[in-house]
Amino acid sequence: MSVLTSGAALFIQPHYDDVPLSCGGTAALLARGGHSPCMITVFASELVDEMVGEFAAWKHERWKVTDADQVQAVRRTEDAEAARTLGCPVRWLGLPDAIYRGDRYTSDPELFGSLKSEELELAAHLAEEIRNLPEWRDGMRVFVPLGVGSHVDHQLVFEAGRRLASLGAHVYAYEDCPYAIHTPAGVEARLAKLGSAVGEPVIVPIGQALETRIEAIACYRSQVPVIFRFTADFRGTVAEFALRTGGGIEPAERFWPVRPLDGEG
Repeated sequence: MSVLTSGAALFIQPHYDDVPLSCGGTAALLARGGHSPCMITVFASELVDEMVGEFAAWKHERWKVTDADQVQAVRRTEDAEAARTLGCPVRWLGLPDAIYRGDRYTSDPELFGSLKSEELELAAHLAEEIRNLPEWRDGMRVFVPLGVGSHVDHQLVFEAGRRLASLGAHVYAYEDCPYAIHTPAGVEARLAKLGSAVGEPVIVPIGQALETRIEAIACYRSQVPVIFRFTADFRGTVAEFALRTGGGIEPAERFWPVRPLDGEG
């Protein structure tokens, strides 16, 4: 058994789907072992029409859900169903997704570009909010996205993870999927950018929990056709990637220890 599949754990996902997509097998194994992992969705704020600009409206059309109230209802319903499939509860935080944060990110190149410097304060706020959650336990493991694909929200949550590491938490970064699946070079590019911010990867065999991960992904009916538009068989694609991660022997997921900020921890 991997050291990462025992003990208390928080799985932090920027959006409604990132944990099942990326490391649902590990979360499911922890749940099966009676360790009560919890999934935290960060950018899950209430949504009003005034927050939906032209770029956000275009995203909604791709999801085939256009009413602001309906967007949140649909996505939370999907997230809750996926969490039940994995066997863990989910908590939604009140921060707005990047596409709803005014005019900071108004196109895909900006959304998958550099994190705005002023948002580093938001990372510090998020780290403090996570430490104040009812689910928080000293010594627990915290899982955050590595930031493959460079989505600004994933980068922001990773930065929150570094701050948690600086405060003594055991933080691990998961391999963001499907970005790591359809653009493998993105993993190496992200690791090169992070440098010493992360340690050597840890491989976690997930065995039959792979099927649970796939079933959890399938719960996101509004998202699967969009995020897996590069394949006609998302189940086979996820399974093949997990097997490749496990060296062709058994399906696995990959995590990197997150180091504290320079001069801290």
